[in-house]
Amino acid sequence: MEFFFLTQSNTVEILILILLLLMLIVIWGADLYAWIGRVKTALGTNRIRISGLPHIVTPSHLDQAESTPHALPENRESDSISPAVEIATAVTEENRVHASNIEKLAGLVSSVRTLIARGMTAEAQVLIVEGLSLDKYHRDLNLLLGQIYEGDGQYPSAEYIYKDMADLHPDDIEILEKLANVLIVEKKYMIASEIYKKILTLTGNTETTLYMLTHISNTLEDSQSTLQYAKQYVLQWPKNPEIIALLATTQARLGLRRDAIETYKTLKNLTPYSSEITEILQKLLLEEELAGNFEVKES
Repeated sequence: MEFFFLTQSNTVEILILILLLLMLIVIWGADLYAWIGRVKTALGTNRIRISGLPHIVTPSHLDQAESTPHALPENRESDSISPAVEIATAVTEENRVHASNIEKLAGLVSSVRTLIARGMTAEAQVLIVEGLSLDKYHRDLNLLLGQIYEGDGQYPSAEYIYKDMADLHPDDIEILEKLANVLIVEKKYMIASEIYKKILTLTGNTETTLYMLTHISNTLEDSQSTLQYAKQYVLQWPKNPEIIALLATTQARLGLRRDAIETYKTLKNLTPYSSEITEILQKLLLEEELAGNFEVKES
């Protein structure tokens, strides 16, 4: 009987131990299941977005993509840009920027001219600097800057600018005239004369060119050149008293007394109230008469 109760007691203890063990297994299993769930959740939220694709790619998708390497290449040719297309795009962009700069520079030139006309040269220079930062050798802006320098009496600076522009535009009449005129102000008559001679070959016998060459030659005391240019001028513009007077004076200086008398007569008709012209003409007529009498006596 004692053995029976002892055996039954041991059996109960074993059953209790088994139940406790099962409970621990269940608890451990639940914890393990929860941990596995958290790991899956973490992996599911760690998604990677591929640039150029509208959907989200998860690690499982990446595995699938690795196993099928030709799933995406069909769009690669369309995504890539050929060198020809890149060049064309660059040229188009460059042309757009160039056109934009041309438009902006044209606006700056107009504004600068307005400011100069109003006497606001400091403000004009600011705009000129802005424009030259876009195009260092812009013709009109450089000429306007030279004009400002001339107005301020900075003739060497103006000369420097005009020389640069003349190097870039060797046959530009306006630039050559500006350069020659500023050289005249600086009393560099020989260089100015050569520039106006070049202008003469480019334009022909224009009134301004012949007028300037006549005066420059007279200043240089080059009587033959003065005579040449004055005669060419008067031939086309016969009613300019200033040039006719230079012609008459030069003829008299060269001993061309009869030509000088005829020229002074023309000048007297244009300026009938000039006592000076009348006196000179009478003097020349007297000299011619005396010379004629002397020739008669010698003969």
